Amino acid sequence: MEKFSFGAEVAFTPPERLLQAVTVAPLTQPIAAGGVLQAAILRIAPNGRIGRHPATTPQILAVLDGGGEVSGSSDVLESVAKGDAVYFAEGEQHEIRTTEGLTALVLEAPGLAPFRGKS
Repeated sequence: MEKFSFGAEVAFTPPERLLQAVTVAPLTQPIAAGGVLQAAILRIAPNGRIGRHPATTPQILAVLDGGGEVSGSSDVLESVAKGDAVYFAEGEQHEIRTTEGLTALVLEAPGLAPFRGKS
């Protein structure tokens, strides 16, 4: 067993211009470094956002706390809150914004798909 932190003290602010008031605490090695799945805790401060961009791989955003609005390829904003999850297909344009603040688990991996019930 190996215990490690994903708290704010290990989070970093990515140097991307599309991100406003966003920190990331990685849970796994990035796909670019050979990981098969990329997982991180994403924290967006009140009035923060991730600007519109394409998903580089399929992504799931699972809201753990707070809430905000997300849009996908339709460019229509939809509310999300604690307990909601959103799937973005590879290449899908999307954005996330929040007025109250939002904490989410983000999963990214080739072939990732949401659970859609028993088969």
